[in-house]
Amino acid sequence: MRRAGPKNRKRKYRWKLAGVLLAAAALFAAVDSQLRPVVETMAQYQCRVVSVIAINEAVMDELEKMGDVPHRLVHLEKNIDGTVSNVDLDSVEMNRLKARLTEAVSNRLMSLENQDVAIPLGTLLGWQLLAGRGPDVHLQIVPASFVESEVVDTLETAGINQTQHRVCIRFTVEMSAILPGYSTSVDVTDEVCVAQTLIVGQVPEFYAQNG
Repeated sequence: MRRAGPKNRKRKYRWKLAGVLLAAAALFAAVDSQLRPVVETMAQYQCRVVSVIAINEAVMDELEKMGDVPHRLVHLEKNIDGTVSNVDLDSVEMNRLKARLTEAVSNRLMSLENQDVAIPLGTLLGWQLLAGRGPDVHLQIVPASFVESEVVDTLETAGINQTQHRVCIRFTVEMSAILPGYSTSVDVTDEVCVAQTLIVGQVPEFYAQNG
């Protein structure tokens, strides 16, 4: 009976090795297809959380530096009986405030590029039993677009014979989350109140933006 020669044994070994590698690649592809949506969803969630915190902190820090500037945005005109007749929003002052806060938010978000956010592997995979456990996966969060901002002001009923006037700035930016083997983007929108006034009495008949 003839024995397999060295060349035949090497050939069989190579075929076995190729089969193992193909099986491993197929298994990896199957696992990746299952985990990728979960990982991307969790990465987007973490991206939103970190970005919103950064936006709020940037706005609060800037408002503290500006003192009572936000309180000068809104002027109320009253009737003889003390009821509010007009609500006047100073658009020039508002635009200055918006520009300054937008710049502060942009700078704060850009600084995230130099920060690694460590997320436990169990949390990243969305497994509740392993939440907060496992080795840390480092996530890098960077702005993928310029920060857009717009003023949103509303008059809302706040109770019996009371109206709440709120002036907010809505920030919108596309953020990218980058981690080993994955990259995903998400639109982050956060609305921060910069001035609010409680008006007692009837809803003002006139509301204006002057500049």
